[in-house]
Amino acid sequence: MNLDIKLVPPKQVPSWVPGLRPYLKKSEFWTKGRAQATDIIEYLMDGRMNLWAVVDPDDFTPYGYVITEFRDYARCRALVIQYCAGENNYMRHVEDQMYDTLERFARDGGCEVIEFFGRKGWEKHVKSHGYDMNMVIYEKFLGANP
Repeated sequence: MNLDIKLVPPKQVPSWVPGLRPYLKKSEFWTKGRAQATDIIEYLMDGRMNLWAVVDPDDFTPYGYVITEFRDYARCRALVIQYCAGENNYMRHVEDQMYDTLERFARDGGCEVIEFFGRKGWEKHVKSHGYDMNMVIYEKFLGANP
């Protein structure tokens, strides 16, 4: 299957919501009450978070997404992967492209690290892309490790 990644501008988010609703519900479930799908949509629409849709390049049918946001710490900036959801076994079609794209986006955004919280099962996917598991927080330092 041929899939691609599309960074969706905030103004276009409302038109993508109907096709992404099943994945937004998955993300809502995994927040364990911290956020609802409507909260995530609001953050995407006002630009606090970035929507990376996984799509069929021919008809733009969505098969999932990754949602990121920038976080400024006292001494560095991070790109945080907040949510990832999609059709089972479809994300693997864009895995390498997604990691490369997000790393480039992070570097262009002045980030020194990419981080995300995830289930322990993610370890097999992220290790090959240079991420280390640290209390089930995956992180990849883009410069010299501290």
